[in-house]
Amino acid sequence: MKAIRMKSRIKLKRGPKRQLNKYIFFSVIWLALISLRPALIQAGTVQFSLVQHSTNNIFQTYQPVSDWLTTGSFFFGGDSSSLALYGGLDFNYLYKYSGLSSIGGQLGVDYLIPVGSKSAFYLAAEGQGVLFKDLYNNFNHAGLKLVASFKSYLTPATVLRLESQSIYRSYKLGIFDYFSEMVNLSLDHYFKTRTTLKVEASYGYKYFYHPGEIAIIEGEAAPVAMISSSAPVYGLSSVNQPTSFFISQQGGPGGGHGRPADNYKQGGSYSLRGVPYQTVYYTDPRSIQILAVSGLLAQGLGDRVGLSLGGMKQWNLRGENPFSASDEYYSVENPTSDLFSWQGFSLKAKLTASLTDRLQAEIQYDYLNREFPGLESLDLEGVSLGVIREDRRHQLSTLVQLDLARVSFFVSYSYISNASNDPWFDWSGNFISGGLKWNLSVSKSKQQ
Repeated sequence: MKAIRMKSRIKLKRGPKRQLNKYIFFSVIWLALISLRPALIQAGTVQFSLVQHSTNNIFQTYQPVSDWLTTGSFFFGGDSSSLALYGGLDFNYLYKYSGLSSIGGQLGVDYLIPVGSKSAFYLAAEGQGVLFKDLYNNFNHAGLKLVASFKSYLTPATVLRLESQSIYRSYKLGIFDYFSEMVNLSLDHYFKTRTTLKVEASYGYKYFYHPGEIAIIEGEAAPVAMISSSAPVYGLSSVNQPTSFFISQQGGPGGGHGRPADNYKQGGSYSLRGVPYQTVYYTDPRSIQILAVSGLLAQGLGDRVGLSLGGMKQWNLRGENPFSASDEYYSVENPTSDLFSWQGFSLKAKLTASLTDRLQAEIQYDYLNREFPGLESLDLEGVSLGVIREDRRHQLSTLVQLDLARVSFFVSYSYISNASNDPWFDWSGNFISGGLKWNLSVSKSKQQ
């Protein structure tokens, strides 16, 4: 099996050199936009957004650390004709923890096939790619996404949707490589009382090609992932058993010991706990299967106020997270944490109001109760607590948005309180963002 090697020393960028890297980062984005100019001239829809974020808990752990982020996106797409080219660019720049900064792009083609006057098929094929800065370049990936959907008006007030989405991703660090398939079936009904009812069922399958590769530190003979002296040793064939204790050769006295801000410097082979992401044993490919059902009830209250209530329940049918640790950064994708990582339920309530013809406001409350199969809870010294990690999250969010002819300005605030039986993930944080969305041209969307 091919070994993944990584540098054992990390050079920190300070002063003018770090400032120069920031200018280079934004220059690459600008050149990429210029290169898309021929496609943009013929595009039916061109959209641009720029958002500034601030948070006091960028890593979403028990030790809060703050950072500022600038995110932007640029999208172009065809009009409502049958065949069209679409694509976009995205960037995410962190000021303090800039190693997690990234730039990504998508380019695809979609095709709309009407079936009579009430139904249509939609097909799309899209290439994707994301590049991180050197410290976290193990997260670099390229991929392909295929979408096939069918929409039909069963009655003038009832809409049926069926969609399949397939994704393949290949990462620089091969343990993250996967293929996933999501199938969604939804039914929307609109009542004359200004009530909307939506029910949805989803099935998901995710296949990890080789999650058990062992990384080797450059210049060292020993594997990065090693069992702690206090840990029980499981056989290499016991792939369903939890490996509870790990230590990093660059880490502290225990697998769960250390500060997130310090462990961040170890890069994308290690979690913020200082624990290597990969499992200690070699293993065959692993898969996860999930099933989810959800419902939403929305009611108009007069001409300017709306209330919606929703809920979702998700089950883990088979498999579990194959990694020894998981991270959840704010506004930064981490390949060890996604929709397939948990089972549980969520509830939400949302109140929206049109303060004027152009000024909108909303407030939303979310509650999530999630269990993470395959991830054992550890204390802050890395000792197993003998239970699977379970979180209970409360989130309160507000948004104010001003809509002009082609530009929308908004500001939002969120407070999150996450209680967990794993003390590393027992945290709270404040998140503020503000920015603009600019529609340079407008056309009817194919998937409306």
